[in-house]
Amino acid sequence: MIGPQPTLAQVVDSQIAKKKFIPQTDLSVGAFGELTALRMPITATPRFDGVEVMQTTQGTSPSAGLLVTFHQSLKPWLGYNINFGYSRFTENYSLGNTFLASFSQLSIGTNMYELSIAPVIQGPKIKHISTFAQAGGSGLWFLPTQTVSPYNEQVRAAMLFGVGFNYKLTDHLGMRAEYRGLFYKNPDFAYRSGQAPMSRLFTVTNEPTVSLFYTFGRVKK
Repeated sequence: MIGPQPTLAQVVDSQIAKKKFIPQTDLSVGAFGELTALRMPITATPRFDGVEVMQTTQGTSPSAGLLVTFHQSLKPWLGYNINFGYSRFTENYSLGNTFLASFSQLSIGTNMYELSIAPVIQGPKIKHISTFAQAGGSGLWFLPTQTVSPYNEQVRAAMLFGVGFNYKLTDHLGMRAEYRGLFYKNPDFAYRSGQAPMSRLFTVTNEPTVSLFYTFGRVKK
């Protein structure tokens, strides 16, 4: 048995719906604040003549950075971002040992470069505002501003995640505000320098970001 055939109006509506989505590509340039939580684990080891308490800290000074993002939509709800970021900050290390009554610390200026790619899920849209979320992978390159050892450059794999929204100013120009997070293992420059203990602790770097973006080609009215 042949089912009911679509009416002409249904066919037209279906064709219009298919034409509504226009794949779009945009490029954004923005600035972010960089805030990384201080890690401060404490270990206590019983000894025959007392308890040895050791406190290791690793922290990063607050800083600002530059972010460039290439975005392309693949479907009305799906796209991807390719991100390049740069920031400069100071890595701070310290070690305290109560049993030996010793304390050491070291600060190393560092340049950090980010290259990441992340699928983007498009969220609800309200007039000129559209929302999104992203999650993907990243490579982080840490280059000290001073030479601390023959092996001064370090690379870390990171997980990128974040949410944000776009606000259209014109058909092609808009503003983007987002929260970005990077989860990775801290570099261990202090250990390699021989001046402080190794401290490769997992941490999260928070990057609230504001950008301007430009959409190329034909845009949906």
